[in-house]
Amino acid sequence: MPKRLGLEPHLKPKELLESYRQASDPIERTRYQIIWLLAKGYAASKIAGNRN
Repeated sequence: MPKRLGLEPHLKPKELLESYRQASDPIERTRYQIIWLLAKGYAASKIAGNRN
C-alpha cells in the first residue's frame, strides 16, 4: 500500500485556496492547487490522475 503524504498545518485549506486563486504564475498556481487538494484529504494518486 502506498504511503500517504502528510502536511504540516501552516495554512488552512481556505488560505491555500485563496493563494491558489490569486497566483498569477502557472507553476505556483499548480503547486498551490496540489497542496490545497492534499489538505482537503485527496490521495496523492488521485491528484496525480492515477486511477489506482
